[in-house]
Amino acid sequence: MQRVTELSGHEPTTLARRLATGAYSLHAALERELHDTLVERDLTIPLSDVLWQLDPKLGPLSRRELAERLHCDPSNITFLVDRLARRRLVTRARAVHDRRINVLALTPAGVELRERLVATIAESSMFGRLTNAQQRQLADLLQRCVGFGQSSR
Repeated sequence: MQRVTELSGHEPTTLARRLATGAYSLHAALERELHDTLVERDLTIPLSDVLWQLDPKLGPLSRRELAERLHCDPSNITFLVDRLARRRLVTRARAVHDRRINVLALTPAGVELRERLVATIAESSMFGRLTNAQQRQLADLLQRCVGFGQSSR
């Protein structure tokens, strides 16, 4: 594994550790950026994760598909979706292809709230520190890291 020496002169760390540290720091910074919006909308991180994953462009998801995307047990999804459904942010319906399966989708209010969450991140000052070219490069690299555009269904 390639080794990289930190500029500060401290002991060398691996490139993989720098990537891991950077990724986690980005994750924490994004949660900080979302904090005020979540408080204003009375949302928790897990509830916002459900809203984020129910992307209207992808169409409705089954409880199992949503659980897979969130890497959790389907019973947790039931709890979260119940909370969002009471707030009229999520709906349940029978799947067209299999009437035994319930699918989940955002209501218009849910779509609006999801868009607010996306806008909060998109308008983050941390990305403003980068040039347009750097922003494009970062977006491309992040998409490659997470396999964006590859169906997880």
